[in-house]
Amino acid sequence: METQDKGIDRTLLLALFAMVAVGLTLVYSATFDEAAGIYWKRQALFFGLGLLLMLVTWKFPLRFYYVAAYPLYFCALILLLYVIVFKSGQVERWIALPGGFNLQPSEFAKFTMILVAARYFSANKVSLLHYKSLFLPGFLFFIPFVLVLKQPNLSTALVFITLLLVTLYWNGIKAWEIFLLISPLLSVIFTFSQLLWAFMFLFLIVVMVTYRVPLSIFITACLINIAAGFSSLLLWNKILKAHQRSRVLTFINPMRDPRGEGYQVIQSKVTIGSGGLWGKGFGEGSQTNLSFLPEEHTDFIFSVLGEQFGFVGAVAVLLLFFFLIYRVLRTCKVVRSPFHNIIIVGVATVLSFHVIVNVAMTIGLMPVTGVPLPFLSYGGSFVMVCMMMMGLVFNIQRSSDEI
Repeated sequence: METQDKGIDRTLLLALFAMVAVGLTLVYSATFDEAAGIYWKRQALFFGLGLLLMLVTWKFPLRFYYVAAYPLYFCALILLLYVIVFKSGQVERWIALPGGFNLQPSEFAKFTMILVAARYFSANKVSLLHYKSLFLPGFLFFIPFVLVLKQPNLSTALVFITLLLVTLYWNGIKAWEIFLLISPLLSVIFTFSQLLWAFMFLFLIVVMVTYRVPLSIFITACLINIAAGFSSLLLWNKILKAHQRSRVLTFINPMRDPRGEGYQVIQSKVTIGSGGLWGKGFGEGSQTNLSFLPEEHTDFIFSVLGEQFGFVGAVAVLLLFFFLIYRVLRTCKVVRSPFHNIIIVGVATVLSFHVIVNVAMTIGLMPVTGVPLPFLSYGGSFVMVCMMMMGLVFNIQRSSDEI
């Protein structure tokens, strides 16, 4: 790989620092007149701590992460349980630490799940045709998924599902097998339209016939999907929280509650659209400066980008994200260890999930969720976890054949 020093991709490092600079600039421009600019100063501190954690993660022997994968996983589960038990009935999903810092266990869990996925799938092959091979990895991912869902934090819980599916695919599961695995979820979603569900179910049958799925799996898949379709009413009425149902309905029609649930997405689209082609300029923009857009420095930082730097600035940052994730994945070309390869894919998956979901949310293509934009959104735990993930990538580039 060109532009490397002892295996380190200096181009990737430069892209990372560019992203950090963009993040600090946007947080400053969105909050410089609030409480003496406390937000961007704290964000700079978070990035400083994140840089320190990245260097530590970078320099630790890779063997440590292989050995410590499961112990770190259990530590994450304990922290998630702590939030459920001691924060029951509260909005907060974090643990207060000395010095005014807050630790969000669900963010730490993403880091540990990447290591667990790499540890398990590097030593074990799985296949839908040997469905018992899916039980243990499914169980490992299911526990944090349920614990995060219990907080409740559906958007973060979906990160674990996405990470599992991508690492399964990387492990050798074929695309049609992934479709069979997620078909019950699709059945739940599509039963809100009987026609869509009928097409999905017909497509499922065609796929199974085309790939000559064994009769036992064929029948089981059909029964599970039928049951999943009927369970959609249970999901809607009993499992989803009131605010989650409201978000779905507001996503379908934001104008049903323009001053309540629909306010954020309406203001977000207005904010982005008001930037035009070139934007209103750094620190400018009525939507941001007059606080028409809530949470502009956290979940809706992309809207600030669109208003102040326009379509050109938004596209430039998206291209920078694409380039950064591409350079991360490019590491797989020179890494032979399956453990390291899956770590790289896991890091790219988590970053990609956050970028896609956050941007889609701000432009009204997905329901409003609490998914921050990597390196740009204000927040301590996620910023530091992102920097730690990048430290893993640089560590692997430096000494990729240690295991």
